[in-house]
Amino acid sequence: MLLIEADGKSLFRDGGLRIPDGVLTGADMPSPALPGDGPWVVKAQVPVGGRGKAGGIALCRTRDEVAAAVRRMIGQSIRGHAVRTCLIERAITGTEAYISLMVDAGAGEVRLMYSASGGVDIEQTARQAGGIVSTSCTTDLAGVREGISRLTKDMPAAAPAAFTEVAERLAHVFFENELLLAEINPLFWTADGAVVGDAKIAIDINALERRPSLRDIIDRQPQVYRDVWRKIHEGFDFIDLDDDGSIGLVTTGAGLSMMLIDELVARGGKPVNFCDVRTGQLRGNPARLVRVLEWLAEKRNLRVIFVNIFAGITDLGEFARLLVQALDRSPIPDIPVIARLVGTGEQAAVDYLKSARPRLAVYSDMEPALAKVISVASP
Repeated sequence: MLLIEADGKSLFRDGGLRIPDGVLTGADMPSPALPGDGPWVVKAQVPVGGRGKAGGIALCRTRDEVAAAVRRMIGQSIRGHAVRTCLIERAITGTEAYISLMVDAGAGEVRLMYSASGGVDIEQTARQAGGIVSTSCTTDLAGVREGISRLTKDMPAAAPAAFTEVAERLAHVFFENELLLAEINPLFWTADGAVVGDAKIAIDINALERRPSLRDIIDRQPQVYRDVWRKIHEGFDFIDLDDDGSIGLVTTGAGLSMMLIDELVARGGKPVNFCDVRTGQLRGNPARLVRVLEWLAEKRNLRVIFVNIFAGITDLGEFARLLVQALDRSPIPDIPVIARLVGTGEQAAVDYLKSARPRLAVYSDMEPALAKVISVASP
């Protein structure tokens, strides 16, 4: 899971890295006092990369330009994430570079990467011969220090000391927080030393129980980190895919749910969400299903709800009763519901749904169920 830039920079600051002066602002916040004199950089705070190319970063030379940029960005959607806050920083002048540490799960290593050229075109730089230099390291601080030593051998005379200081501090942040990725792009080399221009940090959700400081970041901003917040507090997976989607999913099984999304997209459908409701943990209570329906009700273009359950241990007769109870409490009573149910207690579930919800279409085969969903979801 990616952190927004402001939260990533707070971790870097705690680790001794230098961060530009900045303030957060949003629709419900008072206008902040801007840091220092201009120019300033306004940055949309969403947990995704590529904000610059999506219009989520603006260089502003006057206070009026700052105010206009904030108004433009707040409420905008960048790669499926609504912009609720903006970070306003004093613009930094210097030579742009790139540095990162990341877990290479396939190799069981940590990879240290550096480029003397950073910024929005780093992907193009990476494709050039020698554009990015990298080295594999063992998964501890000593291993990264060895990697730093290898990378500095070919650097100009004044560069190794400055690079080593930044890389070691980055490594401390990386290991102390059990991160999957810690990236600074750009890293500004200035006359006064290195300054973090942008922070891209990916955390390991499995480490949250051991890292209360990371858990606090998520709990302070549940609207920003909704997917992970839900998993922590609700005990199952519901991931927003497309706020403009038309097909809401109530499904179980991670692999089956991903396959279903692929099938819908291949047919021109626009799924709203990924869902693994984990029917084995319902325990006779419809609350979990109610929560899913509440989240789906927030989607402005929702046209149909597709329930897809392949039951092994779960009794579909019981699930059908819980589904009807949840629909009775649903804030979206007029949205069509289509169900595909296969497995234990299938006939009992079908019989119950036909009597309790005659308008609810029930299928056992996937193909006709998909065809019906696509038909109903079409404008």
